[in-house]
Amino acid sequence: MKRSSGFAWRVQARDENRKMRQETFYGEDGHTVERAARTFAKLVDRVGVTEASRIRDERTGAARRGVPTLAEWAETYLDHEGGLSRESNAGTRAGYRAILEATILPRLGEMPIDAITEDDVRAWVTWLESQDSKRRPGKKVAQKTVQNHHGLLSQILAAADARGLRKGNPARGIKATRQRKERMVVLSQSEFAILLHFVPANWKPLVMWLAGTGMRWGEVTALTWGDIDQDSHTALVHIDKAWQKGETAARVLGPPKTDAGERTISVPHELVATAGPAGRGDVLVFRGAQGGPVWPGGFYSRVWRTAVDAANDDERCAAVGLTPLGKRPRLHDLRHSHASWMIAAGRPLPYIQARLGHEKITTTVDTYGHLLPDAHQGDVDAVLLAMSGVLPVAEELRALGA
Repeated sequence: MKRSSGFAWRVQARDENRKMRQETFYGEDGHTVERAARTFAKLVDRVGVTEASRIRDERTGAARRGVPTLAEWAETYLDHEGGLSRESNAGTRAGYRAILEATILPRLGEMPIDAITEDDVRAWVTWLESQDSKRRPGKKVAQKTVQNHHGLLSQILAAADARGLRKGNPARGIKATRQRKERMVVLSQSEFAILLHFVPANWKPLVMWLAGTGMRWGEVTALTWGDIDQDSHTALVHIDKAWQKGETAARVLGPPKTDAGERTISVPHELVATAGPAGRGDVLVFRGAQGGPVWPGGFYSRVWRTAVDAANDDERCAAVGLTPLGKRPRLHDLRHSHASWMIAAGRPLPYIQARLGHEKITTTVDTYGHLLPDAHQGDVDAVLLAMSGVLPVAEELRALGA
């Protein structure tokens, strides 16, 4: 509505008690007033009129104090020139912005950076866990997705704390509430052989390299013949690049995931031979049908998922004399399986850390420590020692059970 002294827009909605509430926006510029009212209305649709009014009041006070909203601070954080994010890859930054637009800013973006509390973050995590997965019909978003989005929010809030814009990081320590972490699927050597049987012959070498080296998908598909040194006793593979997301949908070559990801690993000459005759140094070892890179989406849907389905099909397995797999591994589980084989062979964890390209040994221990045979035997020895005074009773119970 137009007033004699300017313009006014009114937003009405019922609160949680079904009571009608209204907020009126005034100003001299009609377009500015309308935009503010519509922005508030969208916030009401997302969080309700009571919470939206609280956020508006806090934002008004924050504006007077010169405190930015989360949306404003996130843009400062990700700014390519003077931003605070340590991430320099343009594709990764674009991915961060996509996460912000998809899940963080719609719920928290209008809030002043110093007004966000642990309760706000906890409510946001609960909401995120309730969302449907876009990649897996009929399922909720994956735990890894929740962790990644939460991690970005935590980084942004921590940077605001470091700049003195707020006290503390309310996202630190907030954990997922309903979903369990997706468990890794570790294949034994015989189980891997069953799965490999159903992989088309032209793709068997790529799958064997993933399992035989523990390399990440983006690393092994970026491998060129010049990266492989076959003149030593064991072949050496120099890993110094990987496919990454670019600013657009295209992928670009960049450094490995971490500084430790740039590494050299040894592989058997027999594994190198599976990739066929060596090519020119700048030629990809593994190529798609058109001679270009192999992209994960198409490979997963046309090759990997088909092979996993067949390896779990009773009739198809029986026809070739194999036992159904009984597991549904992801592509990344070949990396986990490789690590488990190294552990079973007695390779020390620091060696495995270097081979996998982990920055910290704690990552290796946290991920694979439970697979160490000595750890389990040590637990058993500790229990036996602690229960030595009652073991005769335990022996009697075992005898009765037998």
